[in-house]
Amino acid sequence: MATTFPNFETPWSEFAGEGKSYDLYRPGYPAEVAKIIVDHTLHRGLDGDIVDVGSGTGIFTRLLAAEAQGRASIVGVEPNTDMIHVAVKSTSREQNIKFRVSPAERLPFPDRCVSAVAAATAAHRFDRHAFYNEVARVLLPGGLLSLVHNRHRYLDSPALSEYHDFVEQCIPEYRRGTFTTAAGTYSAIDFYSELDGDLRFENVKVRHWNWDFDTSLQHFLALSFSSSLIQRSAVAVGEQAVTKKLTEIFELHSQGGLLRLPHVTEVTFATRR
Repeated sequence: MATTFPNFETPWSEFAGEGKSYDLYRPGYPAEVAKIIVDHTLHRGLDGDIVDVGSGTGIFTRLLAAEAQGRASIVGVEPNTDMIHVAVKSTSREQNIKFRVSPAERLPFPDRCVSAVAAATAAHRFDRHAFYNEVARVLLPGGLLSLVHNRHRYLDSPALSEYHDFVEQCIPEYRRGTFTTAAGTYSAIDFYSELDGDLRFENVKVRHWNWDFDTSLQHFLALSFSSSLIQRSAVAVGEQAVTKKLTEIFELHSQGGLLRLPHVTEVTFATRR
């Protein structure tokens, strides 16, 4: 019998039906980020779960499990039914990951029982006031919060600069460098200031990892359409127009059938007092 999950109406609902494409085409994260999280819990002797909140299809969750190698239990928490079904199918039993269905604002854990909470390309869509309250509640003293975001390095890429020019034309309220919010709007979010001003956390710091990956036209189109920015652009001007523009960008800037996409992974770390 297939596992059934409750469904939650959340800011992630627009990704319903996109789980398979998201899992196939979304880029991963630097392994060092997962290593820092796992090492923190081991060095501090914390024996609770490491929790990936807004875990989606489990891309970062599986990276945590690969780094932990059974030394810590890994739990993915995700409210979107489609995403979590894909996560379960994409995760082998040997990885020993548990998935639980719940919004970030209502974490399904008792007080002070979790060693680390991570959120990978997710926290911008949370009600972060409620989320930080939940993180402060469930983390053990000394536990680590890690807000992980993959961003385009559009200043290092004419292709990505043109990509964001196009999105700004399609979505007038969007500006490059801003995040999609829980309300569906766009805003510059300073995670560091939010956590540095919260007396429940200490040792707040931000680290960056620059990396690139090469993509074919088919992958570039699929990757783009897994993004809410491109989905909303398609609503505004039509899928055909968006596909045409993305193809033009690829053909103009690719070399040897591949387009290089510079990224940066930005992580805001904070420790529970």
